[in-house]
Amino acid sequence: MPNLVMVMPYQAYLRKAQAEGFRITAIWDPAEAGRLFGARAPEYLREVEAQADGFRLVDFTDETAYAQAIRDAAADADFVWHVGSEESMQLAYDVADELGKAVNSPRSVALLNDKLAMRTLLRDKGISSVRFATADHPAEIPELLRDFELPVVVKPARLSASRGVFLLTDPADLPAWNRELGGYEGPLLVEEYLRGPEFSVETLTVRGEHHVVGVTRKLLGPLPHFVERGHVHGEPETPETRQVAALAVELLDAAGYQCGPAHTEVILTDGGPRIVESQARLGGDKIPNLIEHARDFDVKRAMFAALAGRTSLPGATRKVGHIAYFSFPAGTLREVSGLDEVRALDFVDTLSFPFAPGDVLPETVSSKTRHGFVILTGSEDTAQAHARAARVRDLIEVEVR
Repeated sequence: MPNLVMVMPYQAYLRKAQAEGFRITAIWDPAEAGRLFGARAPEYLREVEAQADGFRLVDFTDETAYAQAIRDAAADADFVWHVGSEESMQLAYDVADELGKAVNSPRSVALLNDKLAMRTLLRDKGISSVRFATADHPAEIPELLRDFELPVVVKPARLSASRGVFLLTDPADLPAWNRELGGYEGPLLVEEYLRGPEFSVETLTVRGEHHVVGVTRKLLGPLPHFVERGHVHGEPETPETRQVAALAVELLDAAGYQCGPAHTEVILTDGGPRIVESQARLGGDKIPNLIEHARDFDVKRAMFAALAGRTSLPGATRKVGHIAYFSFPAGTLREVSGLDEVRALDFVDTLSFPFAPGDVLPETVSSKTRHGFVILTGSEDTAQAHARAARVRDLIEVEVR
């Protein structure tokens, strides 16, 4: 039975990996768990510990301790795999590579996760040409704008969850964008604004061969922020979606990616598809759940089959899976109604509204500040999925002050 060290594994990942025959040592940061699970984090980590074959806690921001925790856990392991958020991923791959136990090379992971590294790779390879410029500090941005036609997209190269991604239409908005960066220190990007429908391509790579699991249509909320208000999986195969999928595979080839899932975002412009960004992990925002509902395919388990060298792929699309996110007016919640009525609908799989009267609904400026979601199943097509999401939104009434 092969031994696998997993960094940031959710409980579902543990179950799927064990079902594919792996023994698991889990590594978590209590602070990171707190950001993800709130007050429930200690209980969640206890459940992970009980489920895993080995368990370690470490502060991911303490690079020395974090690296040593991986080395200690990997003493008798076959692989080390970081399956969580990008911010703590690179060091894990560096250490795993040092030990000869990396699932992917550190370089390939950096070329996907780091927006500047990815954009530079694409430029050098002549793939998906997008005009961009880089800065080390926000104060350098105004000078770069002289070479662009507004609006442009400005964003940090090393943050996730849409944080700091901003459509700049007026240089006077730069101070507001700086505040949203929240003290981020790292490379910044100015990119031409790409117009067109946006998709994500969900892929599984097995021994260097890239398989397209499916194409997901992304629904964006209001600009200037690029926060998703939903995703629809089960996009029909057309010449355009085949182009989108082929471009994602071309990026993975260029990056030298060897194993596991990737999530690549692509905009279909009038000039053809253009890559926005990619991540060396499963797509977030419950996209794996949508794949399971639409395709009857367990992509979480399939990623561990891929690690074992086994190729597992979905059949034809059966239904459409849709997740719709809520974004209500910001303020202190006074009252909410309609939740029970929504839960009673036969096409509602999951409803999340994690607020109670007295809680503050934040302004939605990133995926971490949305106000809950609903997962809808069994839709015959995209139009029906949208109609059902509209019905849910109509039923939920929120009063804030």
